Amino acid sequence: MQREFDIESFIEQRKKTRIVGDLLHEQATDYLATLALLIRPQLVFGEYLQGAPRGSGREAQHAFKEFKSLFEATASAEPFRLIQELDVPLEILSSTPQLYPYEYDMTLAGREQPVRITSPVRWVLGFKGFELQRFRQVIRDPNRSTAELFRFVVHYLMLFYCINRAPGLGRLLLGLRFPVSFEKLADFGDMPFCVIGSLVSSRLPDEGLVLKSTEIAGNGTFEELVDEADVRNMEDAVKERLLKAIDAI
Repeated sequence: MQREFDIESFIEQRKKTRIVGDLLHEQATDYLATLALLIRPQLVFGEYLQGAPRGSGREAQHAFKEFKSLFEATASAEPFRLIQELDVPLEILSSTPQLYPYEYDMTLAGREQPVRITSPVRWVLGFKGFELQRFRQVIRDPNRSTAELFRFVVHYLMLFYCINRAPGLGRLLLGLRFPVSFEKLADFGDMPFCVIGSLVSSRLPDEGLVLKSTEIAGNGTFEELVDEADVRNMEDAVKERLLKAIDAI
């Protein structure tokens, strides 16, 4: 049975979601700014990148060889179908990490176009200037610029490679309550993306409520709602670990 749409309750949930989402995004962005130096491609690939200082020759060579294999396997497949090779030194236009909305489409009965769903507590990690929304637009454009698509693929794969090869960074972000995962996203084939989450979950209400909300708003977007219980039940992992150690004596 479809629930009755309670506009007052929904507005209150949206306000709480926006407050929690904004605060978490601000905190995650602050942490990323501090950790940015740990994921700079220039430190990994050295002279294989334009303008980068010379690094450890053997390590940089090994890293670039691995990245080249990753690029060739991903870029040549759907939906990219790129045939360009990586020219050395490779040009990297941006190496500043930035959070972009985690989005996906949802098909609802009674609506012709899918609804674009956004998570308030999860984000896709990319480099500044390489917005995920623009990347999706380039892929779908039949008259797309091959050069622009190439740059997007290179920058997102390079960020993935740099984070994936540094497990300590993932453990650090987990300790800061922003776990990192690697996922495939709709519209991007088998390309792996870095996703930053939080200890707060979000969910969708009944489909009927999502449909009613989009009808009232007059658009095709909806944001998941934060689970308030997660916020109220959050525990201090360090405190619990210390208490267990003391109790074990």
